[in-house]
Amino acid sequence: MRFISFSIWIAILLISLQAGGQQQDGSVLERRVSIHAERQPLTTVLDQISWQAKVYFSFDASLIETDKMVTVKAIDKSLYFVLNQLFNPDDFSLTEMENQIIITKNQERKKGEQTVEPDTIPIKYFFLSGKILDRKKKNPVSYASVSVFNKPVGTITNADGEFLLKLHPQHINDTLIISSMGYARIFMPAHKLLDEDLILLEPVTIRIREIKVTAISPDKLLENIRENLEKNYTSYPKLMTAFYRETVRQDGEYINVSEAVVEILKAPYINTFRNDVVRLMKGRQSPDVQPFKWMNFKLQGGPFTITQLDVVKTMETFIDKDYQHHYNYKISRVVRYNDIPVYILEFEPVNNIDFHGFIGEIYVHRETFAIVHARFGFDRSGLKKATPILVKRTPPGVKARPSFVEYHVNYQHYQGKWQLATTRASIKFKIRSRVDNINSEFHSVSDLLITDIQPTELKRFRPDESFSRRDIFVEMIGSYDPKFWENFNIIKPDEDLRNAMQKLTSGN
Repeated sequence: MRFISFSIWIAILLISLQAGGQQQDGSVLERRVSIHAERQPLTTVLDQISWQAKVYFSFDASLIETDKMVTVKAIDKSLYFVLNQLFNPDDFSLTEMENQIIITKNQERKKGEQTVEPDTIPIKYFFLSGKILDRKKKNPVSYASVSVFNKPVGTITNADGEFLLKLHPQHINDTLIISSMGYARIFMPAHKLLDEDLILLEPVTIRIREIKVTAISPDKLLENIRENLEKNYTSYPKLMTAFYRETVRQDGEYINVSEAVVEILKAPYINTFRNDVVRLMKGRQSPDVQPFKWMNFKLQGGPFTITQLDVVKTMETFIDKDYQHHYNYKISRVVRYNDIPVYILEFEPVNNIDFHGFIGEIYVHRETFAIVHARFGFDRSGLKKATPILVKRTPPGVKARPSFVEYHVNYQHYQGKWQLATTRASIKFKIRSRVDNINSEFHSVSDLLITDIQPTELKRFRPDESFSRRDIFVEMIGSYDPKFWENFNIIKPDEDLRNAMQKLTSGN
């Protein structure tokens, strides 16, 4: 039988952790300036910009007309925007080195000749941030996708609708796609986020006649999903880079935050029994935001287990033909996903089944029959049946039961195939002990964000560097490092997590 099993190990153990740090700075070209210059010498304008932005300019005065009269108007605009008004990007290039911007004139190149960046100048990534809201209700749009068009580079918004996207300078003029279920997509130049950090998404629904909804039955839809797997999902292994975050709260207070960069050797979806393999590149553990009360809460499996939420790869029971008779299905409606209609197929376990069936919904692309999103979990009966799998160990005299379990998985379209994009697991447990007068709730949230996808010839990772289902993630990583993330894309922390960390580091 196939199933998702988040194995939980609850044990009495206190851990001493170290203090946190801040995210490193991005490109100096992100800095904002305000300037209003009417026919002033270029050198005068550059001096004003230099003073405001605390940067220095270097250039060959014989190639640039420094006494040229220029006009520029900008209110709270990025250096990138202002300098591109002064120096045509087709004619000039901007290179930064610490707090210095080097302006060079583009040389005419012979056909086929390519430019090479000097190895001596470190690459400074652009850190693009913003907030996405529903245009009508002005509510934050959580877990919206922000990605570079036709490239496996992107991130998602947090629960507050905020995001942080780190881009190599070569992508700053590329097109971004901003999308979320039930909203119209937005296409915009990446550099626009340097000057505008509020994005409004337009809610979109489509009305269709009932006959069009019922024109395909749930059984036929599931059959089409399985028959089109080879067309929709890759038949070749991929090497994925991913960000993983695991948080635990006890009675609403954060007690642990752990993060990592991992590599996933993604096995082909078609005609293979190979499993995905995960290895740790670097990881860190944040300080305890509040002291542990009574007992520590640990998750087994970590990044390995959350990759098993790829329901297409694992052929979860609500997709598998052999288990189809254990579920009731209903096509409830059609909504737009990336401007293309998708069926929403709802499912729930039939009565009196002997295993923990899931309840939830999957979004199925109406044209290709690819699964592009799935949300599923357990009802009350399923939680009771899943308890022996979810809770692996408790201290003597302590009772633990799951009170809420929900999983999410999203796929992105890249190079003609649907690829794993994000997964999320949210689990709550009630912990009680009459002897010790304990009545507490633990809430664990695990997030995985795929940040890069590359073809690979790798067949396996070494056993000593691979995660297993039995591994405890927090026991395999180091302490908090202020410059840990470098240029890796992450999921920006929610406001409540940032506030909790701020209280800790300030000593309040």
